[in-house]
Order: sequence, then structure tokens, then C-alpha cells
Amino acid sequence: MFANALGYEDLMGRWSVRLGAMFLDFARIHGALSVLDVGCGTGSLVLNILDKMPKCEVVGIDPGSQFIDFARSRISNPRVKFDVGDALNLPYGDRTFDASLSLLVFMFLKDPAKGAAEMRRVTKPGGIAAACTWDRHALELTEIFWQEATKIDPEADARAQRPNHSNREGQLHALWTGAGFRDVHEKKLELKLPFKSFDDFWLPHTKGVAPQGQYVASLDDEGRGKLRLGLRNRLLGDGPDKPFELNAVAWAVRGGAP
Repeated sequence: MFANALGYEDLMGRWSVRLGAMFLDFARIHGALSVLDVGCGTGSLVLNILDKMPKCEVVGIDPGSQFIDFARSRISNPRVKFDVGDALNLPYGDRTFDASLSLLVFMFLKDPAKGAAEMRRVTKPGGIAAACTWDRHALELTEIFWQEATKIDPEADARAQRPNHSNREGQLHALWTGAGFRDVHEKKLELKLPFKSFDDFWLPHTKGVAPQGQYVASLDDEGRGKLRLGLRNRLLGDGPDKPFELNAVAWAVRGGAP
């Protein structure tokens, strides 16, 4: 049941936890007693909230029932509730939460302006709404993968499905300002993604998760072998296997609900 959720955790979820801690510090919601996590996925940000805000109650919502089932299986804290639902039509009343957060979701929304408006609607006056997305061009984990894939297969880049909105400097700020939030601030968040070995990088790509995993699954053995070798040479050169780090950049925005 949880195959895709576990695959996502290996590929991206472990980095979401690291980014989530930085995002939560930026959001400045430490006095909030009720928080909505929009697009909670497997619960990475919820774990950060529970760790840093011991009195807060959290509601996580995501359209993927498989992710919600996985989140419920890993987090049984009575302060947490998980719902299946749509970020563009949140099933909560106006002015319900002290704060609303969204981590790594807005670049995938078909109507990000509607998503921002929904977060404003469910946030109490004076409360904070904040969002965070990976930078479109500065996440080496994905950029290196598709660069090497394209060297072997010129059509590979078309399979990347990289979003074109809400993931570059100024875009989240404009979105929040347009939604009517006050005192809007945007910040670049930079972090390192450490890998224990090449397989720590490569194996999560073989589980069929995300566009990268789907692309690897579409290759025959020869193609997979060429891609693996190209990536290994890119990351380690001709040297032995060893730990390494990749760079990542995200953009975060916060604003007050009027």
C-alpha cells in the first residue's frame, strides 16, 4: 500500500524534513495553537511542528489518500489530524487556524492564486500564512539527473515536468501580495543534501517515484546502465565511492492575514 509513499520518502521526503525545519523558523508561527499544513504529503512538516511547538494542534491535508494513510501510520499524536482534500477548496471554515503553512506544494497547483486565497480565508486575522518551494533551477538533486539523462537521450528533458511558476525569486512574494496578505516577506533558503554513497543517491531513483523514477523505469537495462554510469562519473569522477553533498535552494514567503 505504501510503496509510493516510501519511495517518495527515500527520494525527496528526507530532504523535506531538513527544509521544513528552516521553513518553520522563517514562518515565525511559534505562538500558534492551531496550524493547517496544506499539501502535507507524508507528514514531514507536521513532524517539524510537533517537535518545535509542543502545545500546537495540527491538521494536515493532502489530495493523495496513499500519502495520508502513510502519514497516519507514522504519526499517531493526538494533537494531529489528517484529511484527504484539495488545496484549492479547503474543507474548513473561514478564520479557523492561527497559521496556515504549505511546503513544496504551490509550484504544482493549477491555480496558485486560488490556493493562496484559500489559505488566507482559513487563517485567523493577524495569523500567518507561509509557503515554500524548491527553486526551479537550483536543486542539484534533480538538475544533475536531467542534465545527465539528456546527454544520453535528448528527449529526456521533456519528461522532467518541472513546474514553471511559484518557484523563482519574487514569484511567491507576488502571489502573497496579490492574495492580500500584509507585511509580506520572501527569503532564499539554502541547504546541503548529504549522501552517504552513490547508491544513496541512485537507488531512490529506481523506485518509480516522481518524474525521475518514472523515467528510469521506462529505460531498458542498457539505458539504465548508461544513465547510472553517467551520474556516477558526474558525482564522483573516476574516484572511489564516498559521501558527497549536493546544493539546494528554496524560496519561502510569509504574510499576515488581514
